[in-house]
This record gives sequence, structure tokens and C-alpha cells, in this order.
Amino acid sequence: MVPRLTLDAALLRGRNNNLDLLRLLAASAVVISHAWPLALGPGAVEPLEHMLGVSLGGVAVLIFFFLSGMLVTASADRTISHPMMFIRARALRVFPGLLAALVVTVLIAVACGAQISIAEAVIYVLRGLSLVSLQHNLEGAFAGNPYAGAVNGPLWTLFYEVACYALFAGAVWLGLLRHAAGWVIAGSLILGLWGYFDILNAEPGNALMYRLSVMSPLLLSFFFGALFWHVRVWLILSWRIGFALALGAYFTMTSHVVLPVFIIALGYWMCLLAYRLPQLRLKGDISYGIYVYGWPVAQMVIYVFGPMTPLMLAGASLLVVIPFAIASWVLVEKPALSLTRKLSRPLPDGVRVN
Repeated sequence: MVPRLTLDAALLRGRNNNLDLLRLLAASAVVISHAWPLALGPGAVEPLEHMLGVSLGGVAVLIFFFLSGMLVTASADRTISHPMMFIRARALRVFPGLLAALVVTVLIAVACGAQISIAEAVIYVLRGLSLVSLQHNLEGAFAGNPYAGAVNGPLWTLFYEVACYALFAGAVWLGLLRHAAGWVIAGSLILGLWGYFDILNAEPGNALMYRLSVMSPLLLSFFFGALFWHVRVWLILSWRIGFALALGAYFTMTSHVVLPVFIIALGYWMCLLAYRLPQLRLKGDISYGIYVYGWPVAQMVIYVFGPMTPLMLAGASLLVVIPFAIASWVLVEKPALSLTRKLSRPLPDGVRVN
């Protein structure tokens, strides 16, 4: 008989889990999903989106936000007395790898036809680092490709992820999530925001409302991840519950509540796969590198080898992006994480940041 396992007990195992593998698979799913528009042109819809109404890449992004909600909220709670440690850790996890990816993206774009000055390249990098004012196109880049000009589409999600970090860390540090009432209010506001755009089909009338409309499903996924962490002591990880939640998501597919039910089922299954299965240990976490290099690498593959089917592009892109992702991990991300640990050592209370 399999012993009962709560999420709290699973989280206490530290790094004895399959989270790195799940993130790797999610990042690879984004690359596969983007192969359709990159191979066929803007507006091309992948098969999964035809069947379910949501793309494989969309599901992968929900996974990223759910896992971040669970782990980042836990980290914010552990560092409640040392908020700067949390901020440093998050900044060193996001920005060194992003800076390198932006520079490499420019180099790939120039090698593949972009006609830009050094000043324009610097502006592109600075706008990318701002997260708020991303520049998606560079003149002349990937001319002749079905999706000509677009150099690194997936980076748009980083703004929303960092915004979620700030919202939930701030809520934890201010004590707004200390009691059940705080979680009920937060959940009601987030569900209300999502329902306003998704159920009522409200049209965003300005830039702020547009950002809120884009953010609402991502924030919903982040919230459920955070909520899983909050109820971790009582949350039992059981395959039976997992199948029941999957059935619930299936039977609500045509209803207005499908997205929140789907996210809960998806997040629960991520916890099962992460903590209930034997660990498949990886030597490094290359998921971030695959995510931030997947698009420019795929564009380069088409530019060099010519037109191909989406499946061919997906396979070729995954093969070619792996060296980029490994280099990003070894040369940039891992040293940055080591710096995070060094900066954390002098702090009291044995506080640790993931």
C-alpha cells in the first residue's frame, strides 16, 4: 500500500523531485507549439488548439505560472524577514539569462539578415531588459521566413511572471495572506478579473486594460499554485484524486468555469508527477535556456535550411536549441545562482531561497 503523502511532506524533501524535468518538458512544449506559426506564418493554429481551444504552448505557460506560484510564494514566506534576499534571488534567476539571450538573439538576427546599427541593437537589449517595452521585430531579420522579422516572441511572458512575483511577495510580506480571509479576498478579485474578460468578454479599452486581460489567466494559474502551497499540510497527493480532477476538467470543457477547473487539475497532476514518481535526476536546469532561445533558434533553422513542416521544425529546433540552453545554464544561470547562495550565507536564521 502506497503511504499517504501530503504536499507539505513532499516539499520538505528539498530537491528530491521532478520539477526540473517538468519545467524542461514545458519549455520544450513551447518550442513545439511555436513551430506551427513559425513554419506556416502568423495565425497558424496547432492541432491541439483545434481540438481543445488552447495551444500546447498555452498549457505549458500555465504550468510555469502554477509552479512559480507554489514555489515563489513559499520562498517569499521563508524570506519574510529578509525581503532583499528574495528580490536578489529572483533578479539573479531572471535577468542574467535574459541579458545573454537578448544579446545572442541580436547576433542571430544580424547573421540572418537584420540590418540594424549598434545603437538599435543596444536599444533592443535595453527594451528587453525593461520587460515592459519589448521590441519583437528587427528590420530585415529572417527575411523570407514565414514569420519574417519576429526575433524572440516568447519573452512577453516574463513581464507577467515578474509582476506575479511582486504581487504575491508583497502580499505575503504585508501580512495580507496571513489568514483565510486574505486568500478568499485575493481569490475573489483574481477570479473576478478573469471572469470580466473571459466570461463577460469585456473589450480592453486601453493599454492597462489590455495588459490586465492578458495577465488574468496567468495570474489565476499563479494564484492556484500559491493556494496549493498555502493548504499544503492538508493537500494529499493521491492518484485517485488526480483522476477525479481530470474527469472534472473533462466534464466542464464546454462550461464557463473550464479554465479554473483545468488549472486546478493540471496543477495537481504536476504535483503528482513531481513528487509521486521516482526522481529522474538532471545535471542542470536548462528549461529557461530552451524557453528564451527556442524562437530565434527556430527562425535561424528555417532561414538556413529553408521551408519545412511544423513537425520537422519542432524536431530540428529542439535539437539545435539544446547546446544554446546548456551554454546558458553553465556559463550564465548556474554562476548567477551560485552568487545567490553566496550572498545568502551571512544571513541569520538559516533562511534559504530556492
